[in-house]
Amino acid sequence: VSGKPSTWQEDQAPQVRSSRFTSMAPSLRSKLRSVVTDHLAAVEQLKAEPGGDEFMGLIGSDKFIGTAFRPAQYHMLTRLILLKGEYLHRLEALFEVASGLHKAALEQRTQARRTSGALPKVATARSRDAGYDIIGIDESPFSGIIIETATARDTARQEFQLFLQADTACRCADIARVHLPPVPDLGIPLFPTEEGYDPDSQEVVYTSSGIALRAADPVSVAIILRDTLLQWQAQVESVISDVEAKWWDPPSDPDEARRQHERTTAVFKISATYVSWHVLADAMNYWGHATIHLTDPALKAGALSALKHVASAQDEILLLKREYAQAYSASYRQTAKANVRNPQNRWDPLPDNGHAPDVRGAAELDAQEGPADTQTTKEPPADVAAVQKTHEEQETDGSV
Repeated sequence: VSGKPSTWQEDQAPQVRSSRFTSMAPSLRSKLRSVVTDHLAAVEQLKAEPGGDEFMGLIGSDKFIGTAFRPAQYHMLTRLILLKGEYLHRLEALFEVASGLHKAALEQRTQARRTSGALPKVATARSRDAGYDIIGIDESPFSGIIIETATARDTARQEFQLFLQADTACRCADIARVHLPPVPDLGIPLFPTEEGYDPDSQEVVYTSSGIALRAADPVSVAIILRDTLLQWQAQVESVISDVEAKWWDPPSDPDEARRQHERTTAVFKISATYVSWHVLADAMNYWGHATIHLTDPALKAGALSALKHVASAQDEILLLKREYAQAYSASYRQTAKANVRNPQNRWDPLPDNGHAPDVRGAAELDAQEGPADTQTTKEPPADVAAVQKTHEEQETDGSV
C-alpha cells in the first residue's frame, strides 16, 4: 500500500504500531520479492541454454498448444512445468502465511478499538500498481502483500495450466499416432437409410457381454458402437505396460516413480478417450444427416433415440477426459511440492525424456524413419487436456 498514510497507520495506538505484525511485514515482502526474483532468474537461465530462446519463442505463438515438440524442446517444457509448479507452490504458501497474519492483525486492531471504545472503521486495501481494488479486504500491514502475492499466484496458475495443456496435447498426439492400437473394424449393424438396411430384419447382434440386440433397431447400432470402443479402450493398460517396459527410466524415489506412472496412465487414457470421442462425433455427424431424410415416423424416432445414445456416450467421455486431466495436473503439482519441500532429493527430468516413455518411444521410432525437416504442429486436442477453464472452475475441480 503506497501514497498517503493509511487508515491503519492513522488509527493504531502506539502499542499496536510497534507490534510484531508491523515488524514482520517487511520480512514477508522481502520473501515474496525473493521468490519472484529467483523464479525469473531460473526461467532466464533456461532461456539461455542452447535452443532455449527458440523454445521460449514458441510459448507466445498461436500454435503453442499443438506443437510437435522436438525431444530437446519437450525436455525444456517439462522443466518449465516444474519451475512454474514450484513457483506456484511457494506463492500459495506465502499467500496462506500473509492471510493468516492479516487476519491476526485485524483481530488485534478490533480488540484494541474495543478496549479504547473507538468506533470501528473499515479501510479497503488498494493495489495502485495493479490498478484495481480488492473488495472486502480490510487494510493491515499485510494487505498489500496479499494483493501482490495473489496477483503473482493467479498469473503463475494460468501459465502452469497453459504449459500442461501443451504437454498433454503433445503426448496425446504422439500416443494416438504411434502407440495406441488401431480402432478395430466396428462391424456395427446398418443404420436406417444405409444401402441394404432392412427394417423388418430379425437378425440379432450381441454386445461383448453377450446381451442380445435386434440389429434393425437403430439404438442397437449406437450401443454396439459404444461397446466396441469401450473394448478398444480396455487395451490401453497393456499398451502402457509395454511402453513403460521399453522406454521408461523410473527414478529411484518410489513416490516420484508412482507419480510418473500415474501421469503416463492418465495421458494414455486421455488420448484413447480423445480418439473414441471423435469416432462418436463422426458417427453423430453421419447418422444425423441420414436421419433428416427419414420419412417413416417409427424409424425416425428410433434414429433420434440412437443419436441421443451417442450424445450421452460423448458426454461420458468428456467427463472421463476431465477426470484424467485433473489427475495429470495434480500429479505434477505433487512433484513440484515434493521438490520444494525436499530440495536435497528433488527430481529433475533427464534429457532423454525417460520420465515420459511415450515421448521417448515416439522419438526413437521417428528417428528410425528419418528426422523431420521442420518444426511441425499437431491438431491440438483442445477438448482433451484440461481445456481452458475459468479460475473458479480450476479451484473447484482441483486441476490446479
